[in-house]
Amino acid sequence: MIPDSTSHPLTPVPFPSFDVKDLPDPATIDVTKVVTDFLARLKGTIREPSVQNLKNVMLPDGFWRDHLFFSWDLRTVRGVHNVSDYLKDHYLGCEQLYNGRFALPTGNYKRQPTLDTSKPKSYNITAFVELESDLRLGEGVVRLFLDSENNWKAFTIYTALTSLRKFPESIGPNRPHGGLHGDQSADPRNWRERLDYINTFTDYSPSVLIVGAGQAGLSVAARLRQLHIPTLVIDKAARVGDIWRKRYHSLVLHDPVWYDHLPYMPFPKSWPIFTPKDKMADWLEHYVAAMEISVWTNTQVASSNYDQDENIWTVQLVKNGEKRTVKPSHIVLCTGHSGEPYIPRFTNRDQFKGPVTHSSRWSEPERLQGRRVVIIGAGNSAHDIAQSLYANGAFPTIVQRSSTQVVSSEFGLPALLGSLYREGGPEVEEADLLAFSLPNAVLKSQHVAATTRLREKDRDGLMLARLRQRGYKLDDGPDGAGLVFKYFEQGGSYYIDIGAAAMIADGRIDFRHAGVQQFTPMGVLLDTGEHLQADEIVLATGYQNMRTTAAAIFPCVKDAVHDVGGFDHEGEYQSLFRSSGHPGFWFMGMNLAHCRYYSRMLALRIAAEVLSSNLTT
Repeated sequence: MIPDSTSHPLTPVPFPSFDVKDLPDPATIDVTKVVTDFLARLKGTIREPSVQNLKNVMLPDGFWRDHLFFSWDLRTVRGVHNVSDYLKDHYLGCEQLYNGRFALPTGNYKRQPTLDTSKPKSYNITAFVELESDLRLGEGVVRLFLDSENNWKAFTIYTALTSLRKFPESIGPNRPHGGLHGDQSADPRNWRERLDYINTFTDYSPSVLIVGAGQAGLSVAARLRQLHIPTLVIDKAARVGDIWRKRYHSLVLHDPVWYDHLPYMPFPKSWPIFTPKDKMADWLEHYVAAMEISVWTNTQVASSNYDQDENIWTVQLVKNGEKRTVKPSHIVLCTGHSGEPYIPRFTNRDQFKGPVTHSSRWSEPERLQGRRVVIIGAGNSAHDIAQSLYANGAFPTIVQRSSTQVVSSEFGLPALLGSLYREGGPEVEEADLLAFSLPNAVLKSQHVAATTRLREKDRDGLMLARLRQRGYKLDDGPDGAGLVFKYFEQGGSYYIDIGAAAMIADGRIDFRHAGVQQFTPMGVLLDTGEHLQADEIVLATGYQNMRTTAAAIFPCVKDAVHDVGGFDHEGEYQSLFRSSGHPGFWFMGMNLAHCRYYSRMLALRIAAEVLSSNLTT
């Protein structure tokens, strides 16, 4: 795990399997009626959530994942006893839903329930649901299994807030008119003039200050914009997108296009499967303009303090050398899920005569033609940099200090993303709902199975045996769950292969598995006793926890915020997208897909406080 943080162990939980003796003919199963009857029973149980009532609708060890619908937190509750306690603790939300709507979607053919008969002795149904109460609108997914007594019961129930009834997003039927300006309204300014004025924050402070204009900050800013929450995004870089633009020369996103859309604005259908870094950087600039997001670049936080009585921040900013003070009620830190570069303390580092650069700041491989470069670390960045160096005539050596999971881009990501994010797959809204409705423990079990299948597919293509012959240490992630959960639980140490694996296997990229004993004037001394000569050293050693960045920028939160990343005891992400431990302070990060989905959760959570105190009861 990232230094100075902890993660609760997450045990994989597979889907249940029942030996149903008298399976009905699938053709005789009215799937819509099964789900409708189940939801009617579930709705009654919500009002009186006793353990016995829950046993009639849920499997004993089933899950209820609730994202902001019953409480103002992200929760995963397992087992009918715990679910009973959870629903009783949030009786007001239960009562409102009982008096509202909990039913199948109407008029949406893409969200019809489906029957799965692929298992030989058991059936299951997956169904989308819609939720309405006095204050909230939501959606969810239920997964029903036919148990050994031929009863349909839920293994997973997912409920999620999608809208505050009194404050809908300005999208679809609520979109702005756009044509009123000049003599047609009381405001004589046109669209451009009004937007320029809003972006100055001359006469008022933003309600929300977002630090960091990458995909995390811009996603939540776009969501807040549609909720009419005054929001300012600041970034120390000169241009939006520099977080990608300034990365190493050969960087291409490792996740495919279908997984990476931003909120409200999917990529064009001509977009490449894997996005080059500069193309991603330019898209973020385009996104800011199209979504009318207020961004100040060349801006940093100079000082800050929080008024516990008034629940207001006072933040002094420095923008292009000029000081500005803003007073937001909320701050969202979006400086990267992994925070600042992690640079281990190497003995005698100052003795090395050449440059030592962290991978996050490394670029321009062409300048190193004919030079020897030692790369300490063996994750994605290390392999990409080594491959780029070799292509530019340098002599790279990777030093692997622990173990790495290696998967191919051809087989690896399709196996892990399944049928949801692919060409011809479901729309991203449906894919997200299915993907994020799974409790992480169940998702981990699926990734264990996928990683096992993937290992067989990758055996020849990646020449894993030849990598081992070179001394390369391979693993399959925590509990065999692969690279996704290695990232979630350990922070990295995986490689999605785009060519470097074969180059290591055949010796074009040099490689050592060893620890670093110390730096020397001419290179690195390994704990094996071997000395590697180097003209330059690259530290591909990962990143610190976001909590470290938070303490550096906002010292007053240092002792209050919790660990960031990894899992809590329920299997939800610690501190990300939810309470950080300090009032009015939030963390936002992770990959594009997580930013797309969880930006809605965080924006709605903040909006509930900003717009109406009644919504937080």
